[in-house]
Amino acid sequence: MDEEHHQDLDAEAIEPFNDGADICQQLMDRYAKSSASQHRHLLATAAAMRSILAAESLPLTPPAYFAATISAIDEMSSSASQNLDPTGVAALLSFLAMVLPLMPPRSVSSGKAGEAVSMLIELLEREEGLAMSSVRALIKCLGVLVGFCDLENWGSIKLGLETLLKFSVDRRPKVRKCSQDCLESVFKSLHSRAVIKEVSKLVLSKLKGYMPLAVELSSRTKNGPKNLEVLHMLNVVKLTVPFLSAKVSSKLLSEMNKLVGSRFSALTRHVLQIIEALFKTSRVNAIVSETGEAIASLASFVSKGDKNPLDTVMSAATLLKSSVFILHTGESTLWINNLPLVCGSVAGLLTSEASTAAHASGILQELISQFVDQRSLLVGESQCSEDGGHETMKASALISICTIFEDALSTCKGLPNEHLLDVISALFLKLGGISYIYMKSILLNLANLMTLASGDKSNTDHLQKCIGTAVIAMGPERILELLPISLNASDFTCLNIWLIPILKNYVVGASLGYYLEHIMPLAKSFCRASTKVKKSITSQDLQAHARDLLGLLPAFCNLPTDICQKFGSLAEVLVTFLKDSLMHENIAVALQVLVNQNKRVLDQKDGGGETNSYDVNEMLPKFEHIPTYSKKTATRNIRALTSCSAELLQALTDLFLDSPPGKRSYLKDAIGCLASVTDSSISKKIFESLLEKFQFKDGGDEFGKVESHTDASSGEEQRNLSTREKDAQRCVIMELASSLVKGAKEDLINLIYTFAKDTLQNDDEVANREAYHALSRILEEHTWFCSSQFAELIDLILGLRSPVDIHSLKSRFACFQTLMIHTLKVDSEVENSKSFLILNEIIVMLKDAKDEAVREAAYDILHKISVRLRDTSCVSSDGPYQKLINMIMGYLSGGSPHIKSGAVSVLSVLMYKDTDICLSMPDLVPSLLSLLQGKALEVIKAVLGFVKVLVSCLQARRLQNLLPDIINAVLPWSPVSRHHFKSKVTIIMEILLRKCGTAAVQLVTPDKYKNFVKGILESRHNKKSSNEIATTDIDTSHEDSSTKRMEDRKRKGFGMRPEKNGSMENRTRKRAKKHMPSNPRTNELHMSSGGGLKRAGRGRQSDGVKSVKDQPERSGKTNKENYNKGPKSGRKRKIDETNMSKDAAGRQRPGTNSDKSTKLFKHKKVGRKQ
Repeated sequence: MDEEHHQDLDAEAIEPFNDGADICQQLMDRYAKSSASQHRHLLATAAAMRSILAAESLPLTPPAYFAATISAIDEMSSSASQNLDPTGVAALLSFLAMVLPLMPPRSVSSGKAGEAVSMLIELLEREEGLAMSSVRALIKCLGVLVGFCDLENWGSIKLGLETLLKFSVDRRPKVRKCSQDCLESVFKSLHSRAVIKEVSKLVLSKLKGYMPLAVELSSRTKNGPKNLEVLHMLNVVKLTVPFLSAKVSSKLLSEMNKLVGSRFSALTRHVLQIIEALFKTSRVNAIVSETGEAIASLASFVSKGDKNPLDTVMSAATLLKSSVFILHTGESTLWINNLPLVCGSVAGLLTSEASTAAHASGILQELISQFVDQRSLLVGESQCSEDGGHETMKASALISICTIFEDALSTCKGLPNEHLLDVISALFLKLGGISYIYMKSILLNLANLMTLASGDKSNTDHLQKCIGTAVIAMGPERILELLPISLNASDFTCLNIWLIPILKNYVVGASLGYYLEHIMPLAKSFCRASTKVKKSITSQDLQAHARDLLGLLPAFCNLPTDICQKFGSLAEVLVTFLKDSLMHENIAVALQVLVNQNKRVLDQKDGGGETNSYDVNEMLPKFEHIPTYSKKTATRNIRALTSCSAELLQALTDLFLDSPPGKRSYLKDAIGCLASVTDSSISKKIFESLLEKFQFKDGGDEFGKVESHTDASSGEEQRNLSTREKDAQRCVIMELASSLVKGAKEDLINLIYTFAKDTLQNDDEVANREAYHALSRILEEHTWFCSSQFAELIDLILGLRSPVDIHSLKSRFACFQTLMIHTLKVDSEVENSKSFLILNEIIVMLKDAKDEAVREAAYDILHKISVRLRDTSCVSSDGPYQKLINMIMGYLSGGSPHIKSGAVSVLSVLMYKDTDICLSMPDLVPSLLSLLQGKALEVIKAVLGFVKVLVSCLQARRLQNLLPDIINAVLPWSPVSRHHFKSKVTIIMEILLRKCGTAAVQLVTPDKYKNFVKGILESRHNKKSSNEIATTDIDTSHEDSSTKRMEDRKRKGFGMRPEKNGSMENRTRKRAKKHMPSNPRTNELHMSSGGGLKRAGRGRQSDGVKSVKDQPERSGKTNKENYNKGPKSGRKRKIDETNMSKDAAGRQRPGTNSDKSTKLFKHKKVGRKQ
């Protein structure tokens, strides 16, 4: 019976009753069919209460039911001379427990509530043999009734709270849990300070009653069943901690300190949880002194390490960290004295298993970050006498902490683990320069470990990183003072040579003077010694060490402190270094670092004037406390670099000309950096001298044309370079020219452009690649050049044959990007018309290129153009971005199906990246959907792909507006199985059904296609129910697959996918040959010999091309009748692919035949200059 009533209350808790309906009727509805006896008693009690209310004409509301039920309980308890009927009491209490939660606030006066509380407590004390379910129901009633009492009056709630507190440690779990829940609910509703004070005293008094036994249990490792009430009481304390007064919280923490020992006990977890709750909820000032006491006991527990359960040790370590924060916040000096104790106890965990060591490492690093302050520990800092004592305490604490980690290193067996080294690294970085004073011994210990492990460096990564942080903190000067790299003159052994790689990776903010005055002489001493050694192996090792020392140049150029004073001397050394081929890369990197770090500061727009280290080493940006330049310092540094750049630039240029291609890349970068800070006249002088030296330019401004003399005499062959050699020289100079672009002024830019133009007129593929690259750099770096030379540029580039080399093609496309953006931003009909020529070539590449890299390049440039225009475009309908879309849409109104499908593919790319295009261009989707009424299969396929992208990417809310148009456009192609049209329509419909809902789709579906939609729904249902393990609907998988296929198609240039036997590609070529454009001057498109569409070149590229007008037209009537009326539902048709393009009788300019169903951008007729 007890368990049955409990289940009844559980059901009531899971399915709460409606407070707006008759509770009796709700019980009837719920339990009328139940045969359980407790349900019958409950229903009888409810019916009796309703009868009483009906007899007195009272409303069937929770307050009325409460009054009737409490009166019945009162009458039953007062009239009976013996024990009450347990079944009747259980039913009444259960019914009352269901009614009370439905009571509106303040529906019972505090007086009546107090009387009801007293009555129930009296019943509870009188009937000691009440069943568990009855006691639980009564406790629940008490919890609600206490809430109706006067919460500002301690006397009104005292009796109820004492009872709840008493049963919160009851041995019966369900009674105890119910009482604790009610107790917590009452505590949350208390706001009176006086009442909270009394309640806190009550909880503390209750706890003190258990303290003698608790102290005894805290010294045991096991717990007996008779002592469970102590644990229950600790649970109550943990539950009520957030609501206790500050004074009681302080006393409570003091009591908990008595229960924390060095060994684990049955109470430890509960005590730690209470301390954690006290730390989180108590006012800091109230628990400062008790927190200091807690540190000692917690540290003792943590120090035992693995002898205690690891979860409790980690919890105690976290509490130690929190305690230091509390002491520091409480403005007490106790944190200084306790910090070494905390660090020492937690440091012992660094050698534990991985998770514990990582947790301890995190705690220690946080403590170091928050409480170790180098500014207050600087030697010689002026301090008042009072603060002097305070800082002396800090210094003493820091010495103790450093000693702790020094001892930890000394006790390690083998190499220390990464967790200990991470903490030491954090301490190095936090102390900075003064780590030289406090952590000298630690550094020497690390060096000894590194020396011992020098034979096997495979496991020393963390150790090297730790020493590297010491290099960052102390600087290389002090590191080499403590750990000098030296050579024994007697036996030629090297000391601390392992330090060189670490210096190379971690030196930052050093001195160029130190490199010149100490590192270079040290390297020379190794070189001299190598000449004196008899053993060749030793000699080679010494020479390698010397090169490694000189190779520290880029590291010492990483944010140096004395550029203004020492760069002149360094520049002279660098010029001599260039004679050593092994130093070329180091010099190039060093110069880039020096220039780029300072330029980054000056180029910042936020005015902060700070920058991170240039990436000499990838690890450096991960560290904090890296030195930075101010804008004032960077300006002075750039001035110093400029003063010495001319000689260096000339030396690097000479070296560049003599270097093989593999070494020219880093030299070119260095030349570019130097040229960007060098006066443009110097760069121009150097460039002109090269042109004249290799006879590419005479003394005037004319470039000489190189001619090949195949039948020249042998004397002429000796006097003149061969064409191949000349092309190689041209390529090298052109490559050099692209690196001079960034810092060049107008005269030098014009010179480079002229040379690039001259180079492009030659047929050398490699030289053309560099010329294209130079042009793209000019357009990218100098916006003025595009506007001033636009007409000549566009004619030059479009007059050239599209390169085969992918690098040249990408540079050509980069030029197109700048030119296209310029044309769309200016309001000029002539310049805007040029953009069609650019767009023609890109679309042709997307459709016809066989190489995936070419299609990828075409896609990328379209995306970049759209992104640039979208970022800068205005909201108006005639903005640059809108002009681009209108241009592409212009191809939809005329031209061959091949070009139409290419334009649709381009729009699919743009839609995939920017779905807002539908809002800015409302005619876009209707125009594309109207193409589905045509008969060209290639266009149909492309449009269905666009629709698939559209429904996949567009949000459901916006898709609703387009739903009728999409469905009416795509469903007519659902009966056609050829070319996967039916499957494409199926995927589109499945996505629409998932996003827009079945009802919305069926509402706009034409009657003759409803069976098709019904079949899709049935297929989805069958597939879903046949595989219950799969949690994803079939439409989601279709959408994912369609999105993936769309992405693949996008990456492949959105061209037609060939059939397995290759017939699709061949037929496409045949169709393209039949329908070449009738007027090549309007769009400059023609068929190449391979069958693909290509842009017609100018000049010699167009020689031999047969006029399109000379080609006969074909009627193409075979099987054309099948599509004269569009697709029909009900049966399949055989589709002859030879008719895919027959609707285009002649090639026309896109936009010349405007479709009435679309509003398209009209192309301007652009003819070739005669």
